[in-house]
Amino acid sequence: MESAILFNIQRFSLHDGGGIRTTFFFKGCPLSCKWCHNPEGQAYEAQAMFFMERCRFCANCSGNCIYGAREVSGKAYTAYELIRIAEKDATFYQSSGGGVTLSGGEVLTQPRAFLHSLTSGLKRKGFHVAIDTCGHVPYEAFENVMPFTDIFLYDIKLISSQRHLQFTGLGNELILSNLKKLSDAGAKIEIRIPVIEGVNSHDEEMNGIMQYIAQNIKVERVRLLPYHAFGTDKYERVGMTAAGEFSTPSKARMAELEERFRQNGLPIA
Repeated sequence: MESAILFNIQRFSLHDGGGIRTTFFFKGCPLSCKWCHNPEGQAYEAQAMFFMERCRFCANCSGNCIYGAREVSGKAYTAYELIRIAEKDATFYQSSGGGVTLSGGEVLTQPRAFLHSLTSGLKRKGFHVAIDTCGHVPYEAFENVMPFTDIFLYDIKLISSQRHLQFTGLGNELILSNLKKLSDAGAKIEIRIPVIEGVNSHDEEMNGIMQYIAQNIKVERVRLLPYHAFGTDKYERVGMTAAGEFSTPSKARMAELEERFRQNGLPIA
């Protein structure tokens, strides 16, 4: 039976799709965003994580660390196993209007047969299904899960392809093309924009994003997400080096941007 590797399962989540949710975080992503707060989700394989603050320097690193200083990020699950996990919280989904969110990494780069089994199985259980995606996948990956997905949580990071390449490692042509196709196909879409000072918070980028959405996309809502640095300590734990320091826009700037999106006829969450 086909499986996929996850690096986290978050139950009783209040984000990413509405209501109380179970969020499955899959390993592996085509992008390498310099501000990524889940660097352990970039590689597709399981990997070791080292927590220096837990180490007691006992030099007994040959087995399982009794202090929890060494952990493995990544465990394989079948679609059936994940559905069984989701079933444990079914009562909370029903009472809150919640459901299951598939996130990452980039979930849509996982094996298509696996994703078809997972999403169709969740839908047969009557669960609301949200997919959080960066959009840099073949459009066929969307078609594979579209019949079983209630909403796509779709990231737009930058409108300039050159700057997108600079900050994520890839251009954004495929991302914008897929977004337009999804909209034309009638899929429900929530656009999510991480707002990062010095990267995309300036007028040129934000105006371009607003215009693109307003002119091309039928959107349920737009969510502006101020940058946070919560994941920076994870880089050292997985043997990576953070690509730089980024800043959170001021509350005044976030309020200004939200108002400008509204003035352009875009529903802000």
